[in-house]
Amino acid sequence: MSFPRWLVALGAIGLIWTVTGSSTYTEQVVTSIAPVAAAAQPTSGGGQDLGDGTKLATWQMVNGRKEFRLTVAPTPWEIKPGVVRQAYAINGTVPGPVIRVNEGDKLRILVKNDMPEDTAMHWHGMVLPNDQDGVPLLTQPLIEPGQTYTYEWTAVSTGSHWYHSHMHGEQEGRGVYGSLEIVPRIGEIAADRDYRIMVGDGALGFVINGKSFPATAPLRARVGERVRFRLIGTGPEMTHPMHLHGGFFEVVAQDGMRRAFPERMDTLLVGVGQTFDIIFTPTVPGKWMMHCHIFSHSETHEGMSGLVSILYVDPPAVSLPDLSQLPPAVPGLPQLPLPTIPLPGLPLLGEHGNHK
Repeated sequence: MSFPRWLVALGAIGLIWTVTGSSTYTEQVVTSIAPVAAAAQPTSGGGQDLGDGTKLATWQMVNGRKEFRLTVAPTPWEIKPGVVRQAYAINGTVPGPVIRVNEGDKLRILVKNDMPEDTAMHWHGMVLPNDQDGVPLLTQPLIEPGQTYTYEWTAVSTGSHWYHSHMHGEQEGRGVYGSLEIVPRIGEIAADRDYRIMVGDGALGFVINGKSFPATAPLRARVGERVRFRLIGTGPEMTHPMHLHGGFFEVVAQDGMRRAFPERMDTLLVGVGQTFDIIFTPTVPGKWMMHCHIFSHSETHEGMSGLVSILYVDPPAVSLPDLSQLPPAVPGLPQLPLPTIPLPGLPLLGEHGNHK
C-alpha cells in the first residue's frame, strides 16, 4: 500500500489531528520529542557453565573497564575417579575460567599469586602495550607469593587465544592457563555448539580441560548442527595429532585468524601454544570420539584413557527424509537430450610451433 506524499509529509512534521465532540477538528503540533533511552549496558557478567568442563570468568564494570580477578593457588585436583594430583588452579579450577570479551572492550585483570613461587601471566596472541605482555623480568617484575599484579589492555586481537603462566613450563603443566576469546564485532564463526578442547601433558598427566578420560566432560550435539571446537595446545612439552571419529571437519581458523580457505581433514596436529577453530557437522547419531592418535596418550590395556573426549550425537530435532527410498528417476517425465555446444576449431601448430 502507498500513501499520498502530503500524508507522509504531515506525519513527518508531527501533526496530530484529534476529533472533538462535533465534526470539528483541532490541530495540535508536537514541538518536542523525548529522546529514546539507550539500552542499559550490563555492569557484570560471566559465571556460566559452558558444557565442556569450563566456565566463563566473572567480571564487573569498574571505571569503564571490564575487571577480572584471577587467583592462582595450590589445589588438590582429581583428574579422574580416584586419581588426585597437586594442581595450581586459577579460581579453584583447571583450566582457569574462560575470559570471553568483545572486540574493543577495555580490560583490567588482577592476578593474585597464592602459590609458593613467583609467577607472571601472559596473554597469548594479544596485541597490547609491551609492559602488559606478562614476561617476568623482561616486561614486568615478578609476581611474588602473596602479591597481586594488575594488567590493563584493550581487546583488539579477535578469535580463539589463551592465557598462561610464563614462569616455567611446570606451572602450565599443573594448570595455570585458560581460554581467552575475543568476539569480533562482525564475522564471528557461526556455530550451534561451542566447545573448548584444551590439551595438556604435564604434571597432571594427559588431560583435556583438566580431566583424563573417562572423567572428561561429555559433549552433546545433534545431527546437522555445526559444532565448533576450539583446540588449544597447552603443553608444556608435546604435540598431539587430534583425530575425530565420524567424518571430516573443517579447519576455519588458526591462532585466532580466519583462514581464507577452510581445509578439510580428520586429524590435526596441535602443537604447544597453537590454537585452531574447527567445525564438525555430524551426519550420523552415536558416540563419536576425539582423541590423540599417539596411542600411549589415549589408550591403555584397560581401554581408552587420557586424551579422549566423547561427542554424543542425537538424532536431528526435525526428522529428515530417507533419501535412500527415493526412486532413481521420476516416472512419466520425458528425458530431454543435452544440448550440443559447438567448440571452435583450434589452429594446428607446425613443426617449430608456428601456426599452419
